[in-house]
Amino acid sequence: MSTSELASHKRQKIEDGYGAAFHRVYSISIPATHEQAQVAMHELQMDLNKFSPQLMAKFEKVTGAADKMRIEDEFQIHITGPWNGPVRVAKVSETAFRFVTLKGHMEADEINFEIKKESDSTIIFEIESLARSRDVLVDIVYDKLPIAKLAQTEMWTLFCTAFSERLSETKPNEVVIVTERQDQETGQWKKL
Repeated sequence: MSTSELASHKRQKIEDGYGAAFHRVYSISIPATHEQAQVAMHELQMDLNKFSPQLMAKFEKVTGAADKMRIEDEFQIHITGPWNGPVRVAKVSETAFRFVTLKGHMEADEINFEIKKESDSTIIFEIESLARSRDVLVDIVYDKLPIAKLAQTEMWTLFCTAFSERLSETKPNEVVIVTERQDQETGQWKKL
């Protein structure tokens, strides 16, 4: 996909998706100061591939300057299998950034990466997504036969662990994963 083709993609909002909505949070407590975590967040924003499990996903910046992540920058995520996905930066700060999905991504809506101060010597690194499958086929492999959901869980777990390993020489804590599914008929959220 060329840069001009990607730039022409429109945002793929949650209402554009198909099936149930999922709210997922992956978080890891890391023994580090908030200042140390900000340095690591800056490194993450400069090179997502430094933290991403390369056998599962590679990030290619297709629009925007190489020196810094900025709002409106676009990335093509090359995911193992037929699930490559374009995203656009919708928010960026010293402690967080947010991607929104573009037409063609397997999910419809957004994902947020953030560091939060837990104490003077501990931070939380968190990846939070709210999304629906883009179409019936993705819904089948994500929700009905959760192959894609299991792969996504593994990918973001490894991503969180890599961020922790960048900040601390101690064995990483367990990644805590919370998943909620919204019932399409009632609108109620249920923790899985």
